[in-house]
Amino acid sequence: MTNLKRKRLLLYLVTFFYWFAQYVYNPYMTPYLLGLNISASFAGVIVGMYGSTQLLCRLPLGLAADNKQKHKLFILLGALLSATASLIRVLSQNPYVLLSANAISGVASSMWISFTILNSLYYEPHELSRSIGSINAVNNAGILAAYLLGGLFYQRFGMVLMFWMSLISGAIATVLALFIVDEPPKPNPLPVRQLLRVVGQRRLIVYSLLAALFQFIVFATSNSFSNTVIQNIGVTSIQLSICSALFTFAGVLSSYFVGTKRAAAIGETRLAVIGFSLLALYCFLLPQMKSFFGMTVMQFLGGCGGTSVFSLIMSAAIRDVPDEQRSTAMGFFQSVYAIGIMAGPSVMGTLIDWFRITPAFSIVGVVCVLTAAAYPLISRFMRRAA
Repeated sequence: MTNLKRKRLLLYLVTFFYWFAQYVYNPYMTPYLLGLNISASFAGVIVGMYGSTQLLCRLPLGLAADNKQKHKLFILLGALLSATASLIRVLSQNPYVLLSANAISGVASSMWISFTILNSLYYEPHELSRSIGSINAVNNAGILAAYLLGGLFYQRFGMVLMFWMSLISGAIATVLALFIVDEPPKPNPLPVRQLLRVVGQRRLIVYSLLAALFQFIVFATSNSFSNTVIQNIGVTSIQLSICSALFTFAGVLSSYFVGTKRAAAIGETRLAVIGFSLLALYCFLLPQMKSFFGMTVMQFLGGCGGTSVFSLIMSAAIRDVPDEQRSTAMGFFQSVYAIGIMAGPSVMGTLIDWFRITPAFSIVGVVCVLTAAAYPLISRFMRRAA
């Protein structure tokens, strides 16, 4: 194994355990908080704190990563904070302590910027799509393992074991991160004022807004109310875990596919149109399914469309950004898409209150269709502008 491949493998192992730590307890967090006699509104504040801290932290962390050029430090800190947050949850179930733990988890996830940027430095410049697709595949593999093991043990052992599993996984990621190797820093890093100029780049702004729209779609459906649709047909908790895992498993496959030569031959724009079209089918058809098998098919199709689209948007957003400004650009990109993460569930909940669940999913499906139709025009406009 070459030295470069060893570097990638180590980073991927850290990525796997890092995201496992962040997601193993996540599907059960709201029921757990309500079970502690915490009000539904304050439970929402606790859960939402995870996204709020990311919105606030990601751009400043991107600036710091570009300025310091020490991605290993930020990766190590992210792994350590993920373990620390779950250690706090193990030690106390006080609502305000749990609020602070979720805030720490949000800061930990904000360090994802350095994972993606360091990984891109381990590849040639023309392999950007491959590097983004590869690390997103490992990201989804960690989440998939978290869903599977969480679903296996949660019913029998409860939430405290989920916190312990998160703590152990975060600790493993922290130890492995100690051996990560930074790429040699470039001389004379840009000052903060110059780094911030990249935020005005038209391409970055447009694709960041597309990413926010994508996250809105996914967090309105698969990451929130899809579980309600699936539960309505009377599935068991194990079957529900299988459905969640299938969406993520499809994401692993599609993220890997985005980095292949066959995907390059199809083209970024066509792949994005296919991806948004699959998401549209997912939104239109999922509420119509009356069997567990039908739900699994829809979850797989939705996962294939969703994750491939996100990998393409991410690589397109930072493609023209110089290396010395990429962490700042990624920080801006991830801060903008965090808006979709926060808005998706709340807007979808309102639509369901107004129209019920099937029409609400159809409205999101129409958004997917319109985005699929507009994507070639957006892509053409970006090429002409360049």
